[in-house]
Amino acid sequence: MELICGICGRLGLINMKIIALYLTTILAISSVILPSDENRLPAVFENNLISLSIPYESGTLLMYTDTGGKNFLYKSGIQKLDTKRTKKNLWEKSNIESVLTKKGIPIPYSKEIYFTNDPSSNYDGMLGREWFANRIWEFDYLNNTLKHLKFFEKNEESINQKVSLYFKSDSLGNHTHHLPRIRVIVKSDTLSMLFDSGAQAHLSSKAQKELNKNELTATSFINASTFDKWRNTYPEWFIIKEGDLSFGEKSDIILVPEIQIGETVVGPVEFVKRDDSNFKVMSNFFMDKEIAGALGGNALSILENFIVDYTTEELRIKN
Repeated sequence: MELICGICGRLGLINMKIIALYLTTILAISSVILPSDENRLPAVFENNLISLSIPYESGTLLMYTDTGGKNFLYKSGIQKLDTKRTKKNLWEKSNIESVLTKKGIPIPYSKEIYFTNDPSSNYDGMLGREWFANRIWEFDYLNNTLKHLKFFEKNEESINQKVSLYFKSDSLGNHTHHLPRIRVIVKSDTLSMLFDSGAQAHLSSKAQKELNKNELTATSFINASTFDKWRNTYPEWFIIKEGDLSFGEKSDIILVPEIQIGETVVGPVEFVKRDDSNFKVMSNFFMDKEIAGALGGNALSILENFIVDYTTEELRIKN
């Protein structure tokens, strides 16, 4: 009898070990098969401009991110990836896909990246609208994080409000250029603007002192017509003459006390003056409606934490 009980005990112990091993294996497989609902990216926030610092075999690739830009490699990026300059698509020759996927960074819906010469840039390249397209992103300027969300945000309690985004689309409703348009209110005027997370200014020494900001910083843009209207209608609004030195030019900056995004009021927000033609061309070819400017990280950062959902065409501001 004792022999039988001993055998049964040992068999029971063996069965328990088998069950434990089986459950461990199932959990391990599940963790591989079931994707995480978010992907925190190696983001670097500097002056409310966002880049990705991507380690690879020979060093680190610093890629600027810009919802209003395109996929580019600059001179330093070409050199780091040991790629020759050409006007053709460099996606395959640069092996950029391998660099991104090894670090869990999503690749653009359109596998294209081109060389452009930007001698003033401190970055190796840019991930633009094709990279952001058709996805869900969480921008957290408070904690300096950028996340790629793989599923719709289910926790509605964390959402304070929703603001519509608009895209130029084809007859089937597919976004054609993936450039978001957002509406903001300034005083009594509702203005359409490009949602432009990468809008930047190169501030003059005077502007740096007046705004207490570094030379390269996030900004927003406004067309000359609206700029002049603001200047004439609200003479008390502060203007910095020739405050932006981007592209070797000298552009004025106006400080708007407050703007309204959805139901949220933010400010002050500086806008750099740009020729009307810049936005007319963009409106005609890339936007669903005419835009008067571009809303950049200097304004967006005041929202602190929000989700940009290209799939539902929404900006969801979190609590």
